[in-house]
Amino acid sequence: MYDNRLGKVLFYSLLSQGGRCYISSPEGSVYLVELSPPLPRLVEVVDQRRFAAVPDNISERRIISFLVGGGGGRMLMVRHWRGVEHFGGVGAYNRKELFTVRGVTSRIEVLEVDVAGRSLVPMRSLGRHAAFLGWTHCVLVSTETSPSLAADAIYLGCFHQQWRGFSVYHINSKRSNRRTEPRHKFAYYRDRGYLPGARPCNLDQYLVCYVDRSHGKSGPCINHAKHTYF
Repeated sequence: MYDNRLGKVLFYSLLSQGGRCYISSPEGSVYLVELSPPLPRLVEVVDQRRFAAVPDNISERRIISFLVGGGGGRMLMVRHWRGVEHFGGVGAYNRKELFTVRGVTSRIEVLEVDVAGRSLVPMRSLGRHAAFLGWTHCVLVSTETSPSLAADAIYLGCFHQQWRGFSVYHINSKRSNRRTEPRHKFAYYRDRGYLPGARPCNLDQYLVCYVDRSHGKSGPCINHAKHTYF
């Protein structure tokens, strides 16, 4: 999204894929970052700017879009729509896709970024994978090698859990009341941010903090931090 007030393109998520760097704007537009001379530039790959036509959709974070590296060089996007009344209302969607947290009805969609076709292709499932969506980066983890994680699920990083009100979204849950799970328990430290409330922590508790950490300044591994943080 190009913000006329700031004179900048706002981006929400960054992904290094196949030797190239891509960014997504909040509404889901995708750009390739080209560093070739004379100046770096953004090349539009997918245009979703129509969803940013209402400024409040961006300023109120009604839409957030994450890029996730998939297997076989694929690039995935997870997009969270918060408050479906702003996007056609409940009747515009399959009710099985909707979930309500804190009185707000929302939906999450999983898409594949078709770079050649310059489009977003809907996906029905992540299969035996779980996606962790963070403030600094996102990761896709195989649940075959990490069976403690829920398959076909979206995990929000600890930061997003605070203001989205849930921790996990199960894409194909057959029980509507189990589509989402409550927030994880965290401890907050002024100089370290959020850390898992349990020690030692489980893999999912570690990863939801890991994807929100700025690793240049992150210090020691969460599970091996100094005892003063326990």
